[in-house]
Amino acid sequence: MRPQDALLFEATPRHDLRAPARWHGRGRWSAWGYLLPATALTTVLLLVPLARTVVRSLTAQDGPANYAKVMADGEVGVWPALLNSAVWLLLALVVCALGLGLAWLARDVGPRPKALLLGVLTLPTVTSPLTAGVAFRLIFDLAPRGTANALLPEEVLFLGPGWIWLVLGLAFAWQWTGLAFLVFHVGLANVPKNLLRMGRVFGAGRLRRLRAVVAPALFPTAALVMLIVLTAGVRVFDLILVGAPGSIQAEVDVAGLFWWRHQGDLGEGRSAALAVTLFAMAATVALLVLWRLRRDWPEAGRRPGPEPPAPRRTRASLRVMTAAVTVLWALPFALLLLTSFRSPEAAATSGWWTGGYGPAGSYGEAFGDTSFAGALASTAQRGLLTAVVTVLVVVPAAYALTHERLPRRTRRLVAAAVVLLAVLPFQVAARPLGETLNTWLGSTVVLSFVHAALVLPLGVLLLRNAFTSVPRPVVLRPLAQGRSALLRVMAECGPAVVTVAVIAFVLAWNDLVVGLLLNWPAANQAPLVMLQQSRQFATSAGALAAQGVVLTAVPALLLLATGGWLIRGLTQGVRR
Repeated sequence: MRPQDALLFEATPRHDLRAPARWHGRGRWSAWGYLLPATALTTVLLLVPLARTVVRSLTAQDGPANYAKVMADGEVGVWPALLNSAVWLLLALVVCALGLGLAWLARDVGPRPKALLLGVLTLPTVTSPLTAGVAFRLIFDLAPRGTANALLPEEVLFLGPGWIWLVLGLAFAWQWTGLAFLVFHVGLANVPKNLLRMGRVFGAGRLRRLRAVVAPALFPTAALVMLIVLTAGVRVFDLILVGAPGSIQAEVDVAGLFWWRHQGDLGEGRSAALAVTLFAMAATVALLVLWRLRRDWPEAGRRPGPEPPAPRRTRASLRVMTAAVTVLWALPFALLLLTSFRSPEAAATSGWWTGGYGPAGSYGEAFGDTSFAGALASTAQRGLLTAVVTVLVVVPAAYALTHERLPRRTRRLVAAAVVLLAVLPFQVAARPLGETLNTWLGSTVVLSFVHAALVLPLGVLLLRNAFTSVPRPVVLRPLAQGRSALLRVMAECGPAVVTVAVIAFVLAWNDLVVGLLLNWPAANQAPLVMLQQSRQFATSAGALAAQGVVLTAVPALLLLATGGWLIRGLTQGVRR
């Protein structure tokens, strides 16, 4: 921060965005009792497999030298894969900045354009990475069916080998910018207007106020968004499998994908060392976020009122920019839908503008052998069970972390562990977990518990913020009457509880990695059926588009049904 910007921020009236003071619980042992289910689940399914992987990396094969040897030049592809993983972590930060920029620009566009932009930007967040990879590959395909290739053949071909990074980077940004936009949009509305008024007194323009006043005030909100997007960046896997043609996937392999391809070649010790190294990279970034945050997650208080409207000419320019962003974000969905209504032959050989449409399109081929339909039912069961288990475990754990009876150091240690588990790549736990569960892996119930363990840390962070924001009198009243306050707190934080359930369902519904690493090819899951179909992308583009549309429809309808609750759950949490 420049000296004049630091002076501006210091002179601006401060506003405490943190949650109000916590209430006292019924004692330390009661808090530990609430933490017990979550502790048991994460210990069995995440911490013990993680410990076994660490021990294996230090004892198997070459012992501690596994870390040096896996990084040696002889292990071709490890260093590029690790560097590619670091690129995805940096891209996650860029996505957060893009979401903040769009939220800042959209402040003065009016309620209707803003609502449309919010809906279009948020929808990709619940879209499967497989579907995103298919959509953007159809746009940037170098074959004649590629939209970009048809419009700009020379320019696209000029990109050469780097074009795949453009495809994957845009697909990732398309998926996750909407979440950052949503949270920052509400966060900006809650920045006190005194902050902005003082910025104008100091003669700061809009961009300088954004950098020197708004961004520091929004950092606690940004930390939560960063953790979510960083988790997505750490776990990038299926987007590369589908979005990149097989002939050039090695150029963009991340460490997790490289581990899956080469764990047999690396050997037991070195593959474990690579998995631990990937986790260490993610944990370092997450701990930096946690160190910078240092305090509680913020609560979004009352709306302080918007900044005075921009001049008419500025508002017109912003509306044009908003319309352009809305069209660009809707384009992948539109092209995916158009391709799904073309015949399989037309979709494989030509672009959407050449015709070949029919009432059945490629849906007949997508559901031709009934495997996809059966997989949808199984995937729905897994998602619903994951949502139920997650809520049952996360609610008491988050409630326990709002007690002041737990020592401050204990709360900080638990919070740090939760943040680290939130960015845990599943490759670290997959092999020991698969050896332990063995024949049980074919069960939907077992997979659902694994998914619940993976989404549990994020759910605890979200609900802890909401529970801490409940006014003290609301909690003290049932305690004074000898009743548990947990049900009362849950009622006040209904939007946040619904948000956790929806996130758990969507992540389980869209997940490819858990089924692929634990019980492939026995797993009967819709993303795995799409993965098999994608191996013949040149001839199955239509069927893939149809399957992608169907796979997106369920979470999209869920988003439409619970949209208002999700917005409050992500940004406020407490019933208003």
